[in-house]
Amino acid sequence: MDFVSDNRSGNYKGEVFDFIFGPVANDDVYTTFTLYTAGVLSKEQTLEALKIKKLYNQLVLTSEKALSYLKFIGTLPEEEF
Repeated sequence: MDFVSDNRSGNYKGEVFDFIFGPVANDDVYTTFTLYTAGVLSKEQTLEALKIKKLYNQLVLTSEKALSYLKFIGTLPEEEF
């Protein structure tokens, strides 16, 4: 939670990662984080609130090194979108 909060506020000073995998911050999650960063919710309250949310995962590639592992293999036919 600190990692996400610090990144969102531009205050992250820790290790740099090529790949980051974790939950997407949809509107519900974003609202909860906003309450945390504003000091309305404690870390414990925020973690409890996030446990009841439906979370979806994302993969973020943050460097040229990470992007170098991607290989384009084609597209799906339009009717499969």
